Amino acid sequence: MGRYACLSDLNNYFKKAELLGGLTEPEKIQLRINIGVTNYTGEGSQSSPLMVTYNEFRTLMLNNSLLTGARYQITDFQSIYSSNIESGGLLISWGQSSNPSTLYNLIVTALNNNTIDPRVVIVGKSWVVEYNPVQETLPDGVKTKGKITYLRDNNGNSAFYDFKNIKFRRYNSVLGISGGSSYYDLYTFSDIQNNVVIDNSEIVTTKFNELKKDCWNNVFLGDTYNNIFEANCKNNTFIRGCHNNHIKWSSTDNVFQESVRYTVGSLNSKIFPIGETVLSTTISKTIHKVNEATIISFLDPITYAYQVIEI
Repeated sequence: MGRYACLSDLNNYFKKAELLGGLTEPEKIQLRINIGVTNYTGEGSQSSPLMVTYNEFRTLMLNNSLLTGARYQITDFQSIYSSNIESGGLLISWGQSSNPSTLYNLIVTALNNNTIDPRVVIVGKSWVVEYNPVQETLPDGVKTKGKITYLRDNNGNSAFYDFKNIKFRRYNSVLGISGGSSYYDLYTFSDIQNNVVIDNSEIVTTKFNELKKDCWNNVFLGDTYNNIFEANCKNNTFIRGCHNNHIKWSSTDNVFQESVRYTVGSLNSKIFPIGETVLSTTISKTIHKVNEATIISFLDPITYAYQVIEI
């Protein structure tokens, strides 16, 4: 004796991919919506993500057509962003043709018909990642594919942007490099080997660096570990290593051509040239702002006298 089909029957039917041959993933999704299957559980006992391009996913999201609880694998995500270089008065975009970012497969989960869980998975990585799928139009007219809003890698390095791909330009005059290119486009954590830029975040000695919200356009060369940078630290360049520091809120526009170690405080618009090693000692140091002056205080390890130096 026959019986009426229920939604669970229809859901089980749609688990059989061979019965939907010839349809694209967006067409399959729309067909499920049309017949009332709004919580797709995928094929078999383990749900498989629905494969979509970013543009296909964005269309589903804008049309309120995401399936609650469904996972989608965006197959062509790429970090596209405004660089720190201007052309014609506009910041130029990097991530596609210029300084192309790595193409990632992102797995996202729909919370409802137009919203996703910000926590996503990059296929092949075990990083902690958050993602905002909203498309932005950058100043030069280039459109993004959403953006990574938080990333913590396996070495404990974290930032509120895709520091594995986003680069910042530095000129040789700042880096103290002669020969080769007149500038280098550097990762947040970088090394330069035979005029080739290396992502230093991939090595185990670059670890436990925390860049808080609105930190941007900071570059670290050399040994970099055990650092905290508070919010809004921008446009800083560390050339010979940086470790065991707590750089306070809104430290901006500094160049350190010697290493920076065991330092707490905030700095603005300072240049520490080669030979200026006041921040390079292994003594704990604190930076203070006193009226218009910036001073460093520390205990002399020999006399135990309290020392103060204006910089």
